[in-house]
Amino acid sequence: MAYNTTLLRSVRITTKGANVSLTKHELALEVQEMTGIKPNLVKSVMDAIAEVAADEIALGEDFTVPGICRITWRYRPPQVKGARWKKGEEVVGFGGIANIKETDSPPVKAQVTLKPNLTGEVGKLRPKATTMTDFMKTKTAKAVVKRKAG
Repeated sequence: MAYNTTLLRSVRITTKGANVSLTKHELALEVQEMTGIKPNLVKSVMDAIAEVAADEIALGEDFTVPGICRITWRYRPPQVKGARWKKGEEVVGFGGIANIKETDSPPVKAQVTLKPNLTGEVGKLRPKATTMTDFMKTKTAKAVVKRKAG
């Protein structure tokens, strides 16, 4: 049985009042439409990928879903008081304004965070800062602006 995913999306837009991301079921239906694999099998594969990703990330490893994203750990080392500037130093800030600091820079604790990075075909869709004016004229940008500005 083939589902019309365009119809599913239009029903969701009218019933929920806003365009929201695909649910797991709707994504499974789209994969079924493209490949012929049953939705329950697709959901099982998605659950298995999520479980493997959680296990790898829990071990402190990076994880890549090929063609979609790479999840990496970021580490920011600690800094002691005064590491960035000392009392009495002249520091040039935004706009070229020079300030003479009255105190040492504050200490910074170490930080560990997860950062997703787009890869593959999905990564190619990310607009570059140098071509933003051209990107804003595309169908994708107009859809994003319509959905987010709302």
